[in-house]
Amino acid sequence: MCEGEFESMKAINEVSPSLAPKPWARGKYKNEDSYFMLTDFRDVGKQPPDPVKFTARLADMHMRSVSPTGKFGFHTTTCHGTITQITDIWEESWAVLYRKQLAHMFAMDLEKHGSWPEFEQLCDLILKKVIPRLLEPLQSEGRSIKPCLLHGDCWDENTATDMQTTEPFIFDAGSFYGHNEYDTGNWRAPRHRLSGKLYCPEDSPTLIQRAQNPAGTEEEEEEEEEEEEEEEEKDEKKKEAEDEEEEIEEEEEEEKEEQEEAEKEKSAKH
Repeated sequence: MCEGEFESMKAINEVSPSLAPKPWARGKYKNEDSYFMLTDFRDVGKQPPDPVKFTARLADMHMRSVSPTGKFGFHTTTCHGTITQITDIWEESWAVLYRKQLAHMFAMDLEKHGSWPEFEQLCDLILKKVIPRLLEPLQSEGRSIKPCLLHGDCWDENTATDMQTTEPFIFDAGSFYGHNEYDTGNWRAPRHRLSGKLYCPEDSPTLIQRAQNPAGTEEEEEEEEEEEEEEEEKDEKKKEAEDEEEEIEEEEEEEKEEQEEAEKEKSAKH
């Protein structure tokens, strides 16, 4: 676990310096069966961090990272929490690696909780039918997936805002090279704070789109401000027109009343 996190943080820092605490050393204690890892200290602030900055930085890491073999996998075993991941292999196919990953987790569950026929049937269906049907087409008929460097366990408690720089950062990584959506797939789980609409709006641009156009958000804000100003101008003009129309109606009403008074005076004299 310690080696996996050390290598994960090291890989992240090589691609996106400051996105994760820089690791310096790791090792085993002499007098007990425990391990240690030394990294830069980061003062943990707001969790989760600003959605725009955070998603842009995460997408930037995904885009700029390059798998050393051009394949999916990693050079060592990493962990998703306390669960070991099948990452110390290299596969051409994302579907194959993901299937091995999930099969390993299913096996761990069965080993811990015992046999459950219905669950085993469902696992078999997912591994043999669902994964091939959903993932294999992503790398067929000319389509391709880039193996991106992943955090590997990107939920809200593994993200934060640096109190000194105010920039978002990540930690407790269990990295490997895989499909970029692996890092964001669990954000829609209601139990995670990253499932909020700020992070998962249905009509929002993808993380890649945000990173490709980092100024896009500012441009969108400027456009929104311009639209608001235009709306305010329209409202003001509309109000002015209504006021003018009201004044004209009042003047016409006064003239009408004056004419009626004049007519009454004439009638009285006769």
